[in-house]
Amino acid sequence: MSKIIALTPDGPNGLESCQVVPAESLLTPAPTEQGTVIFSEGTQTCGIWEATPYAERMDDYPFNELAHIISGKVCITPDGGAAQVFGAGDTYAMQKGFNGRFEVLETCRKYYLTVE
Repeated sequence: MSKIIALTPDGPNGLESCQVVPAESLLTPAPTEQGTVIFSEGTQTCGIWEATPYAERMDDYPFNELAHIISGKVCITPDGGAAQVFGAGDTYAMQKGFNGRFEVLETCRKYYLTVE
């Protein structure tokens, strides 16, 4: 049996307040976050996440993540690498073990799929 899930920017039942960003990783005051999990199966999770501007340090990121920016803008700077900015309509993949800086420049909403 196959399943198809239409992704909409507000999710199937809207977004709810959440706290995904670990406090110990913050480089700025904590963002306001909201999101929804579309599905979670085994080591895979698909959902929508939104955060107001903030910056954090990521060390040994625990997932492989594919993300598509719905709105807003983020800047991702790997250790020893160049900063990359992603905005509405852009898609990026972050590999498990990533080390660097993740910054939301403008309130960002994204679709994501993580795999542990």
